[in-house]
Formats: sequence, structure tokens, C-alpha cells
Amino acid sequence: MTLDRPTATRRSVLAGALALGLALPATALADSRPELVVQYTFAVAFDPAFERLKETFQRENPDVRLTFRAPHKDYDTGIQALLREAVTGDMPHVTYVGLNHMRVVKERGLAVELAPLMKAEGSTFEAQGWTPPLQALGQVDGQQLGLPFAMSMGVVYSNADLVRRAGGDPAALPRDWDGLLALAGRIGKLESGMAGMYMPWTGASGAWLFQGLVYGVGGQIMRPGEKKVAFDGKEGKYAAGLYRRMVDDGAMPDIPDQAARQQFMAGRMGFFLDSISRLSNFERAIGDRFELRTGYYPLDNREAGGLVTGGNAAVITRSAAKDPKVLAAAWRWLKFTTGPRGTNEVIRHVGYVPVNVLALEDPKLLKGYFDDRPRHRTAVEQIGLVREWFQFPGPNGVKINDTISEYLQAIVDKSQTPDAALAAMVREVNQLLPR
Repeated sequence: MTLDRPTATRRSVLAGALALGLALPATALADSRPELVVQYTFAVAFDPAFERLKETFQRENPDVRLTFRAPHKDYDTGIQALLREAVTGDMPHVTYVGLNHMRVVKERGLAVELAPLMKAEGSTFEAQGWTPPLQALGQVDGQQLGLPFAMSMGVVYSNADLVRRAGGDPAALPRDWDGLLALAGRIGKLESGMAGMYMPWTGASGAWLFQGLVYGVGGQIMRPGEKKVAFDGKEGKYAAGLYRRMVDDGAMPDIPDQAARQQFMAGRMGFFLDSISRLSNFERAIGDRFELRTGYYPLDNREAGGLVTGGNAAVITRSAAKDPKVLAAAWRWLKFTTGPRGTNEVIRHVGYVPVNVLALEDPKLLKGYFDDRPRHRTAVEQIGLVREWFQFPGPNGVKINDTISEYLQAIVDKSQTPDAALAAMVREVNQLLPR
């Protein structure tokens, strides 16, 4: 076999050194670059964006060795794994945490505060494209522990063909619940087996959307001091009552989420209220079966109300702080993935909502991108209404979400009245909160 000259030379040097009993420099035997370990969630959605980001980052930062861990299934799985890794000392250097788990990151001391890193380079978050509302998504108790990577909010997916059949205007859907429920009810009466609408009420999605209904009429999730919930008053009663009205007035079926999505995609449902992150999946599944549109999420108090925000934030863990070189690499990666170019990749290959305004100003990135994408533009136009995905304090956050969902199910299947279900929900959630 004939060796190429560089390979032959390297082998000759290695053989000579071994023959003389000499030790080779570490750089000749191993990669001496700092290794940056990254963890994320939802492979089906995020794999394409992360692979492109990795390729670009490695090309522009050859002094860093970037390693991805296998993605987690969901945000709950991700935070549970991070808590275990904090105990075993095996945390990744950068991880992408669900916005509803940022409080846990703060309480357990898992993250590096980012404000000193930004200050050290003589810049500000605003100058780098993160507006105060966007910064707030990664803040806990005034500390900037993360920066948003993927942000979602609710929109109304509509079957424009059914809307027209029911006498509605697909280009001007009602922006209030009374109007939307009335139109959904008419769609449900078009023919046998037709559903008017659906909004998920189970699991984390159900609890997330319930927060949105409370916010939508100007309510809050917790009272000051965070010992008791604040949705035990008129805002909570209104939100709970809406679920019964969705069934009675909006022709919403009592079926699981996935079955409802299949019914909507088959053209047998008027509206599906869900996250903008579902847009790409709906577009691929529906194709040209019917005209799919998106509309603004209903708000009955547009001055005081807001929209609950979903998604995740990029966090540098305390594991990265052990080595200055790793910390510097983690900070570069975090700014890159949550900055203009990272936002560009997420929007183009996944969906969601821009999390860095500089991307919207750059013609090479997202400036003009939404002009001919009205379905996606709906969510972008709602950015000014975003509110936090509230993070319940203490170790029972997941259990609280499950409790909320269980009582929403009781409202929908009519095993309890909205008032009775809300009273029981409030009582149980308060018991699960730390004293």
C-alpha cells in the first residue's frame, strides 16, 4: 500500500519518537480543543435546525469541539434529567429548558447568570436584539438565567372552506370568544359528525392554555407571595366556564388531542386552537385538502389581557463554569443560537416566533420573510401581547399541571359543573404549593 506523503511523515515521526522512548506532545495524540456538550429536546421538530447551526458554528469556531447529546422527549423529561445530572456531576454545558421550568433552574442553582457575561464584553441585551419582553422569558427573580431560543403562542387554525359554508369570513374571524363560539356552533351543525372546534385541555398543553384564558381577561396565576393561586376569582370562573361553553356552544367533542387533530386535518372540524409550533405539521398533513388559515387568538380584554408564551430558553449550566475556555465557548454558542442567525434557522426549518428582533431587520435573514406567509405572520403580529408561561414554585409543578388538566376534563365531560371543578382545582393546587 502506498501512503500519501503527510500520512507517511506522521507515522515516521511517531515511530522515531517511540524508538527513542520520547513522549509526544498531547496535541499530537488528542484533540486539545475544549469540548462543548449541548442538550436539547423534541428531536422531530428541532433536529434540522440544530444540525445546521452546529455545522455553521463549527466552521466559524474551529477552536471548539461541539458534541450533541441525544435529544430528550419533552421539557418535563429534560428538567428531570438535568436534576439527576446535577447530582452526578454530568450536566451538559448548554441545555434548552422549557420556559415553565426556568424557576427550577434558579431554585436549584443550575445555571450561570448571563448579565455579567454580556457586561464583560461591553454590550447590552437590547443592542444584541433581545427586547425587554424577550429577555423576561429567560429571567427568574431578576436574574437573566437564559435567553429564548424557541417561542410559541396560541393561534386559531381554521378550515376556511367550512367557515364560508357557515356564513363566516375566513379573512376576518371573530377576535372574541362569543363570536368564535357562535361561528364554531354553526359549523358543528353543518352536517352529522362535524365538529365546531377544539382546544386541548389535557397534560402540559391543557394547563398552558388554561393560563392563557386567565391572562386573556387580565387575570393572574398566583397571588403576591406565591402561597395561593389567584385564579379563584372572576377570571378563573370565566376561564373554567369557557370550557363548558366550548362544548355546549362551540360543538367541541370530548375526544383525545390526537384524535381531534386527525379530525381537523381530515376537514371535519372548523377550528383548532393550539400553538403556532404546530403550523408546519398541519401544513404538511393537510396539503390541499382544504384552505388552512390562522387567526388571532381570542381575547375578551385586549387592553389588560395577554397571551401565554410557550417554548424554551438556552441555559449555560454551572458545569461550564468549571473551565474558563468551556464557559467562553458556551457563551459564544448561546449567543449564536438565540441570536439573529439562530432565530432565522428556527423560523425557516421549525416554525415558532422570532426571539431576536435583529433577524427581522436583516434582509439576509427574516426581513420580508413573513410578507407572503400570512399563516405564520399571525403569530408574529401577536408578539406584543406575550406573557410568561407561569412556573409554579416548589417540587410539584408537574403534578399541579396534571391536577389542572384533570378538572378541565371534568368540565368538558360534564361530570362536574365549572364552578365545582374550579373550586376543587384551586383547593388541590393550593395544597401542592410550598408553604
